[in-house]
Amino acid sequence: MDQYLLSLVFFAVSMVASPGPANMILLVAGAKFGLRKSLPFVLGIIFSKQFIIWPLGFGILTFFEYFPGLLNLIKGISCLYIIWLAWKLSNFKIKENSELVKAPSFFYGLPVHPTNPKAWAMVSVSFTSYIDISQNALNSTLLVAIVFILVQLVFHNMWCYFGHQLKIKFHGTKFEVWMMRFLSLLMLGSLTLLFF
Repeated sequence: MDQYLLSLVFFAVSMVASPGPANMILLVAGAKFGLRKSLPFVLGIIFSKQFIIWPLGFGILTFFEYFPGLLNLIKGISCLYIIWLAWKLSNFKIKENSELVKAPSFFYGLPVHPTNPKAWAMVSVSFTSYIDISQNALNSTLLVAIVFILVQLVFHNMWCYFGHQLKIKFHGTKFEVWMMRFLSLLMLGSLTLLFF
C-alpha cells in the first residue's frame, strides 16, 4: 500500500471517528430515531462531504487565499445550522412509533458537512498533506473521495448506533429528557472546538 494512501486512511479515521458537529448530530439522531430510521440522514451526511472534496480537489483553496473572509462566513453559517439542529433535536422526549415526528431525511444531511468547519479543515489537510502532488487532480480527488466515503460508512453509522444504545438505556426513565438535552449540549460544545 502506498505511503500516501496509508497516511490518508489513518488521518481520515482519526478525524471522522473523533467527536465533532456531524458526529454529535448523528449521536442525537440515533438516540431519537434509531439507526435504521436515521440511515437516510446518515447517508446524506456521508454524501455531503463530497460537496467539499470535489471543489477543493480542483483548486478552490486558492480562491480562499484571495477571499479569506469567506471562511468566516462559512464558519458563521455552520454555527447557526448546528445551533438550529441542536435546538430541534433537544426539545422533546423519545417516543416509540411516533407518526408525528419523522426521522431526518437524506436531504437534512446534505448541509451538515458543507456548513462544518471541521469538515473543511480535514479535507483541506487531506489535500495539502496526504496526497502525492505528482498525481493529477482527478486521481487525487477520487482517492480522497473514496477514502472518506468508506471511513464515514463505518464511523458515522457507529456514532448513530451509539446514540440508539443510549435510547435503549434511557427511554422511559426520568433521565430521558436530560439525556436529549445533554446530547444537544455536546453538539453545541463541539462548536467550541472549531474556534480554538
